[in-house]
Amino acid sequence: MILARTERCGRPKEKPFISVYVGASKATDGLDLRAFNKNGNVDIIFEAGIASPHVATDPETDESVIYEGLPATDANFEFQLDITMRQISDVLADPDNEWSELFRSFSLRLVSAERDRISADANGTRLAAHRMKLTAEVIADPIRGMPLAPASPLARFFAKCEADLIPSAPDMAKNVALMRAQISGDADELQAAMRRYGMTYSEADAMLMTPAFEGTR
Repeated sequence: MILARTERCGRPKEKPFISVYVGASKATDGLDLRAFNKNGNVDIIFEAGIASPHVATDPETDESVIYEGLPATDANFEFQLDITMRQISDVLADPDNEWSELFRSFSLRLVSAERDRISADANGTRLAAHRMKLTAEVIADPIRGMPLAPASPLARFFAKCEADLIPSAPDMAKNVALMRAQISGDADELQAAMRRYGMTYSEADAMLMTPAFEGTR
């Protein structure tokens, strides 16, 4: 979701923006042996900001020039960003938004929520921004070679992308295809268990998970 407003007649351009990205992930609890598919706690970051150059008329040349030294933010910018961050929270909790429902289905619980603001004034460009960092415990990645249940979050995500995004953003089809290929295959129960827990064959054998052959035990 990106907002933009352009002034006409050579006036400054105010360019509001919203960025969404994953900052980091950390899995420490609930790990089984070498369970690489666990995602643990993931930082999901929302940044909303407004960048605007200050211009003034040079009395000697009558030209518009960048004017430095003004405050990095003002009450109007801050109020707009406060409203924007509230709107983000409302969208994430919207029961009628299918994308929001998918977002929530990937998250087991919200661990923490942090909000802060930043501002800067460099080379005559004023920047005001607010940031919200949500740390969520998210579901594990699917096991390679195991079929996705149609009602699983990732299967629903693929279906939603194919229905809503790919028609207007064909490049997304490549991403979905790569994701599908990464988890495709035909793993049997032993292979799936060993991949799920990161077991060696000897560990699986010690747990009596490997096939029993006559004369080997």
